[in-house]
Amino acid sequence: MTSGLRGRLRAALLVAVMLFLAGCSSIPTVGPVGTATPSAGGSNIANQLSYTPPGPADGAGPQEIIEGFITAGVGAGEDYSAAREFLTAELASSWVPGERVVIYGADPNVVPLPEPNAFQIQLEVVASVNAGGIRTNSAPGTTETIQVRLAQQDGEWRISGIPNGVMISDVTFPTVFQAHNLYFYSSTYSYWVPDTRWFIRRSGIAASVVNAMLAGPAPYLQGAVTSAFPAETSLARDAVPVVSGVASVDFSAEVLEDSSDLSRQQMALQLEKNLRQLNNVNSVEMTVNQRPVDLGPENDSLLAVQDDPRVGDTQIAVSGDSLTFFQDRQAVPIENLPDLSEYGPREPAVSADLATIAFLSSDAGTLLVTGPGKDVAPVASGSGLSAPSVDPEGWIWSASDEPSGSKVIAVGPDLKPSGQPGLTPSWLEGMKVKELRISRDGARALLVVEQNGTARVLIAGVVRSSGGTPQTLTAPLEVWTDDPVTTAVWVGETSVAALQKGQDERLTPVILDPTEENRTLAPWDGGFSLSGGDGPEDLFLQTADAIYKKLGNGWIKEIDGLRDPAFPG
Repeated sequence: MTSGLRGRLRAALLVAVMLFLAGCSSIPTVGPVGTATPSAGGSNIANQLSYTPPGPADGAGPQEIIEGFITAGVGAGEDYSAAREFLTAELASSWVPGERVVIYGADPNVVPLPEPNAFQIQLEVVASVNAGGIRTNSAPGTTETIQVRLAQQDGEWRISGIPNGVMISDVTFPTVFQAHNLYFYSSTYSYWVPDTRWFIRRSGIAASVVNAMLAGPAPYLQGAVTSAFPAETSLARDAVPVVSGVASVDFSAEVLEDSSDLSRQQMALQLEKNLRQLNNVNSVEMTVNQRPVDLGPENDSLLAVQDDPRVGDTQIAVSGDSLTFFQDRQAVPIENLPDLSEYGPREPAVSADLATIAFLSSDAGTLLVTGPGKDVAPVASGSGLSAPSVDPEGWIWSASDEPSGSKVIAVGPDLKPSGQPGLTPSWLEGMKVKELRISRDGARALLVVEQNGTARVLIAGVVRSSGGTPQTLTAPLEVWTDDPVTTAVWVGETSVAALQKGQDERLTPVILDPTEENRTLAPWDGGFSLSGGDGPEDLFLQTADAIYKKLGNGWIKEIDGLRDPAFPG
C-alpha cells in the first residue's frame, strides 16, 4: 500500500471516529446493511453523523483510483455515492455495495498485473459480512485477492470491473457498523433465541430489521429456531415508518392466509421483540394493506417467552466423594441426596430447578443421574465422557469418544436416550468433543472439539422434534480464537468464556462474543476450568485447591476444597 492510501485511510478513520464520539448519545442501535439513505422514522442527528469520503481527484492515476475506492468504503451515505464516483457510469449503476463487506487487517496491497489496465487488491481478511448482516470470521492468516479492471471515461481513469461489495479495515469497521441481535422463537416457543447481525450505524432502519427477520435465521440456526411468520411473508412496501415512537409494519395480504389468532399474536410478539430494541421505537402496530391486523382475544396457548434466561447464584460442585451446592462463598448441603461415594463423582451438572443432578463416574466412563430424594441411575456409558449439560427441556447431554470421532449422547427426562440415529451429525466425524454445553434457551450447543491436534470452538443449532426430542445438531458456526481453547462455558445469551492456551502453555481466560472483539482477562496460575453465571462478570476459575471469582480484571478466592463447579445448565 502506498503512503498516500495509508494516510487517507487514517484520515477517514479519524474523521469517522470523531463524528462517532461526538454523537455517541444519539447514535441509534442499528442500521441497514448496504445502504445509508434516509428512510421513514430516521433522525436528523444520525443522518448528520454520516461521513462522506472525498471523490477522485482530477488526473488521478489507476492506482490512486483503486486506493480512493478502498478508502470510500467507510462512507455509506447516499448509497455509497462517494465510492460510486470511482466507478465508470455503467458499473456505478449496477454495483451492489451491500452484497458483501470485507473486513481486512493489514493495509491492502494494490498490485499491477501484466494485462493492460488490470490490478489486484491483496487483502488479509479478518471477517466478512453478507447482505443479511451475517458476519463470518476468518481463520488467522486468511488472505484474498480481488481483481480490478480500469478504463478511461471522459479522460479520467475509473474502475470498470470489480466485484460487488466494499472493503473496510478492522479498526474502522466498528465505527461504521454495529451489532444487533435479531430474535427467533425456540422450537417450543418458550425462549427468544438471539441471531447476531451487523448493520450500518444510522437511524430509520426498522424496515431493514424486519426484512432480515423475515428472511429467516442464520444458516447455523436453521431448523433449530422458529419464526411466527410464514416463509414467503414480505413487507407491502420497503419501509417501516416510525411516528411518535410507534412503528407501523405493513405486510402483504399473504401473511394472514390460514392464520389463527394464536399465530397472529405470535407474529406481533416477534415483531415487537425485534423492533423495540431500536431507540426510537416504543410500540409496534402490525397492519395489512394499511389496516390494523385483528389479533383476536388472547389465546390460552400463547406463552410468556423468556428472554436471556437467568441461572441464579447457586452452583453445584464436588466435595470429597459427594456433591454440594455452592453459594455466597459457602458450601450448602444438598438435602436428601443419596450416598455417592462408590461412584467418585466428578463434573456435576444440575437443572435450572436444582431437582435433577447429572455427574460422571470417577473414570469418566458412566453418566449417572440423581437428585434430592432420588436414587442414583446410570443412564449412559462410554469412553472419556464429556462433562454433562442439562438443557431447559430436562435433556442431559454428553459426548463419548469413539474410534471414528465423538458420539453425542442425549438422555431424556424419563432417563431414556433419544434413540435418534442422526443425533451425532456427520460433520463431527474425526473430531473429539472435549466440551458440550447447551445454551440456556436450549436451541444452541457450544462445543470445544479437537481434530488433528487442533482445538476449535463451535456453536451448532439443536434441532428437536415437535415434542422436544433432540434430533441432530446443525452445521456449526466457528468461533475463532487467538490461541487453542481447552474449555468453554456460556456466560450469557451470546457470550462465552473460554480458556486459551498460549505458546508458554499458560491458560488465559477470554470472553468471546459475536457483538464485540474478544476480551482477554488476567490469567491466574494453575487455573484449568471455568464456570459461568449471569454475564461475563459472574465468572469462576478453578485451580487444584480453590475456586476463584472474577473481580474486575483479576481474581479473588471464593472457597477452598471444592472442585468442578457448574451453574445450572
